[in-house]
Amino acid sequence: MTLTVALIGRGRIGAGVAEWLMSAPGYVLGGVAGRGDALPPAQLTIDTAGPAALRQHGAAALEQGDLWTVGAAALADPEFRAHLEAVARRSGHRLRLFTGWITGPALCPPSVSSRLAITQSAPGLAPREGEIFHGPLSQAAEQFPDHLNTATAAAICGPGIAATSIRLVCTPDGGPHVIHARFEMPGQVIETETTFGADGSALHPVTAAIIAALDRQADWVRYG
Repeated sequence: MTLTVALIGRGRIGAGVAEWLMSAPGYVLGGVAGRGDALPPAQLTIDTAGPAALRQHGAAALEQGDLWTVGAAALADPEFRAHLEAVARRSGHRLRLFTGWITGPALCPPSVSSRLAITQSAPGLAPREGEIFHGPLSQAAEQFPDHLNTATAAAICGPGIAATSIRLVCTPDGGPHVIHARFEMPGQVIETETTFGADGSALHPVTAAIIAALDRQADWVRYG
């Protein structure tokens, strides 16, 4: 069986995914949509372009097949989130949010009350160094949508937007990108920290995560 995949975006993340798809058995790259383009038909659409692209193409992509996205920050808008949920329920297709570097939410039943606090440190978040935001994720997502996809994905699939706080720290150029998360549920606290180096020559970590997910689609055993 061959799966036709459409890509949204072909930048640093999407280019590596496109290259992999063009030589991977069992997959066909059905097309790439850039800004303003129509969405190519496909059984699976992968948005590698972020929140704005998810807003533009998300509903159409879910109508025709499953959708993977790196633009989860767009879902901080409750109206847009409700719209995509309605499309997914009607079509029977599923939305997968990348990337799952924050572990706790996946280990807690949705019925259990929980909270999530995230500190994200990275260069280039703002013109000045130091803390640039500390407060509710809902407010941060309005101001820094392109930097909060992992945090928003963890919140939506975990305690919810309202139960998630975020602290953003802009660090000096050339430094690592660090995500520290503290997930609290009754009787348990789970803390995780993920650090990404500043080596621009390496495969982008989100590209690697998407390729890994594609490569393991048919595996008989899965982790997590």
